[in-house]
Amino acid sequence: MSVFISSGEASGDHYTARLAIRLRERGYAGDIWGMGGMESRKAGIRSEWDGERLQLLGLTEVFSAIPSILALRREMVERIMERAPEAVVVCDSPDYHMRLIAKLRARGYRGKIFYISPPTVWAWRSGRADDLRRDVDECLPLFKFEHEYLLSRGCASAWRGHPLLEEYNHRAKGAELGFDYEPGRLVAFLPGSRRSEIKTLLPIMEESAAALGAAGWRPVFSVAPGLNHAVRDEVIARFKEKNILYYDGPGGDLMEAAECAVGASGTITVEALLRRLYMVVTYRLNPISAFVARCVIKTKYYAMANILAGCELFPELLQEKATAGNLTDAALAWLEDRNGLRGRTREVMERARATLGEEGVYDFWCARITGAPA
Repeated sequence: MSVFISSGEASGDHYTARLAIRLRERGYAGDIWGMGGMESRKAGIRSEWDGERLQLLGLTEVFSAIPSILALRREMVERIMERAPEAVVVCDSPDYHMRLIAKLRARGYRGKIFYISPPTVWAWRSGRADDLRRDVDECLPLFKFEHEYLLSRGCASAWRGHPLLEEYNHRAKGAELGFDYEPGRLVAFLPGSRRSEIKTLLPIMEESAAALGAAGWRPVFSVAPGLNHAVRDEVIARFKEKNILYYDGPGGDLMEAAECAVGASGTITVEALLRRLYMVVTYRLNPISAFVARCVIKTKYYAMANILAGCELFPELLQEKATAGNLTDAALAWLEDRNGLRGRTREVMERARATLGEEGVYDFWCARITGAPA
């Protein structure tokens, strides 16, 4: 008896790690194995493959890794078919996982398949909804509007809320950051969890941080705990060489102490929303990936916090707008409360935050996966 769990992105690794912990707490005694990162391994998932192999960004990065990914998927399919787990649970990384579960079904796998944080078929590649309907027993999306869209396309879907809501409400408060700072003056810089995005964003973030520091603010960079070890060492060495203040604990601790954040687009915008923390969102793709994204993505906004709000709650400075000067100006607009920005923004923030649902998501997922009561 076993459950196979697979994640690739840092956020997915977090969700599946917490899921495994809750499965054990609820008495599941079978083997929990699969692919994951550092959090999954610490949570007791017997990781036979390292999820960091899937932390790719953009078309050119993916193309160079295709042979390795194909070999990984073949090996994984063979292992799953051999061991026949009672359930397969995949999270994020749709380009990898959608093909994995299609191969499993084609090979005759008859166990249940669950997809946590399924593909964003509401934003692009809507045809994948047909594949989800065919191959996945149940989708477990993070947002209510995703759940409703999946149901409208005939996919099996179940939703209670966003898992980070529960974690935020029960978090330990007042973590020690290890350095002195004046309350209300700290600005958190969050350059991401992939090598490619860090390489692209770090130089402009460093320049913006220097400008904010010169204006009397306290910029601090987050080194994501889930980073690949080699990348983590490179980033820390860079910060030490340049005498840049950084924090290598949980990014949420740094955000909790911050007055404003500047970060890469992604799950982090939802974390900022939970903390009622204003965030300047930035991102840069290589030109080919950016062109493709502009052609196929159907949403007006890219940051999830803005999609939930239905407006540009957090400024989006993407591609050519992602300059140090623009980041600095957007952060100062909030920090200096230009034109009453804070009052207007907080009302919208509360409305968007209210869409995140209820607590108890990990128990809900466990119940759906094992068939036990929630």
